Amino acid sequence: MKQSIKVRDAISRMSYYDPPLENRNPEEHLLMDFNESPLPPHPAAVKKIAEFLSKRVHSYPVYGDFLEKLADYAGVNAENLLLTNGSDQAIDVILRSLLESGDELTMVQPGFAMFRQIAGTLGCSVVGPQFPADFQFPLAELKASVNEKTRLIVVINPNNPTGTAVSREQIEDLLKTFPDIPVLIDEAYFEFTGKSSVPLLVSYPNLIIIRTFSKALALPSLRLGYVIAAADYIVQLQKIRGPYDVNLVAVLAAREQLLHPEHWQSVVRHLMEESKPALEKYFDEQQVKYYASAANFMLVEPENVAEATAYLKEYKILVRPMSSPIAHTFRMSLRMLPDMLRFMEVYSSYLKT
Repeated sequence: MKQSIKVRDAISRMSYYDPPLENRNPEEHLLMDFNESPLPPHPAAVKKIAEFLSKRVHSYPVYGDFLEKLADYAGVNAENLLLTNGSDQAIDVILRSLLESGDELTMVQPGFAMFRQIAGTLGCSVVGPQFPADFQFPLAELKASVNEKTRLIVVINPNNPTGTAVSREQIEDLLKTFPDIPVLIDEAYFEFTGKSSVPLLVSYPNLIIIRTFSKALALPSLRLGYVIAAADYIVQLQKIRGPYDVNLVAVLAAREQLLHPEHWQSVVRHLMEESKPALEKYFDEQQVKYYASAANFMLVEPENVAEATAYLKEYKILVRPMSSPIAHTFRMSLRMLPDMLRFMEVYSSYLKT
């Protein structure tokens, strides 16, 4: 069938990002495929959402003092922050502000798919080295891949999907080596490590950081992210993001999460200090190959990915099979310990088949 509306060639050539969400039922399945929090947000956040929906949904958003609250949490000034509709929009406005058709974005691969997706809409390429077999961060190879077409360097820390941690020294090396190229650090999983590049912002104006409320702070359905950067660059991003792109329900819920950190922080501690060691011990005992991760997920290498993921799905456990170049693995999210024990029980039965 003839296409009725001709789109730009860059768009026509692209595929689309299509995460496997079909028939994914949180009430039916044990969700270990999208790195979500295993528990809902603090009850105060849920209450605030209900109050808003019953009274104020008919008016445009007024964000109040949320930027100041977020600035306190992030350790920067409010002028260094931009709220976005999820970190996906943060990636979108940053790339649109920096890249022209034909430019290159350099990052170690594989990484978060939205960088390639959004770069593609601009007619830009994503280039850079592959992670080595042990998934350690290849700093030297990344630096060597930067060229005259490079307009942005991206580091995902910890990396999704490999779980690779990147040290502050490695990030500072990039900032020093390429002072005229913006370096974007994606800190979506910052809360699981407590290690951030924010302290480098005062010394390196080419540093950009993005974060999200979708992971540790348990609000993925409401879509809230933010950019941390030099104040003069934030002003430029404000020209691209719409004035009401961030919905007020997300801001109200996020404010409550910041006011009640003990709730989500206890979940983070449980995942990283109880669930994760228990899972690693189990895999070690069962001689199942996995890759150490700094975040709330890990890559597992079964003998047959398709068989393993299908078996788990049969028992209502969803994990995420990876694509090339790591198609020999599946990614699984950490859950509370009772759920991890359920996974271990099912996986043990799989290993006996």
